[in-house]
Amino acid sequence: MSVQDILHDQQTIAALTGKPDFVMQTYIHCTRDALWEALTDADQMAEYHFLARKVTQENEIYRHYFESGAPMFTARTVEADPKHRIVSTFEPHWEEDAIISQSTFLIDDEGDHCRLTIEHRGLKYPVVPGEGVGDGWSRWAAGLKSWLETGRAIRFANPAEGEPR
Repeated sequence: MSVQDILHDQQTIAALTGKPDFVMQTYIHCTRDALWEALTDADQMAEYHFLARKVTQENEIYRHYFESGAPMFTARTVEADPKHRIVSTFEPHWEEDAIISQSTFLIDDEGDHCRLTIEHRGLKYPVVPGEGVGDGWSRWAAGLKSWLETGRAIRFANPAEGEPR
C-alpha cells in the first residue's frame, strides 16, 4: 500500500487529525530561521540525528539511513508553513509490519530562543516514557538542541541497543 493510499484511508485520517499520541516540547537558544533550516536541511539532519548517519532529500521526501547504510525511515512532508509548522509522514523501515504515522513540528519564536513542540499521531504502540517513541524523540531533540546551540554534532544514541535488526 502506498503512502497516498494510507493517507486517504478514512480511519487513518481520523487517527492523524485527532489528539496526538505523543507530545513533547523543548526550548532551544536559536533563531526561528536556524531551527527551520535544521529541520529541513538533510545535511544538518545527519549531523544531529541520534541514529541516522545519512539523510537524503528528493523534493518533499527525506530518507534516513543507519550507519550500516540500511534504511531507517522515510518522512514525506505533507504540509509546511515555513518557519512555523511542518507535518510529515513517518514510515519506519526497521520492522516488517510497521504502519505509517505522522509527526508535526510546531515552531514558536520566544525572543532569544524558540519553543519546539513535537507531536506524533497514529502510533502503533502505546507511548511508554523512556522507551520506543518517547525515548527516540528525546534523544533526537537533545541532538538537535546541542547542534543548534553549540554547532557540534552530539549523538545521543544508546550504544547498548545498537541498530535494529
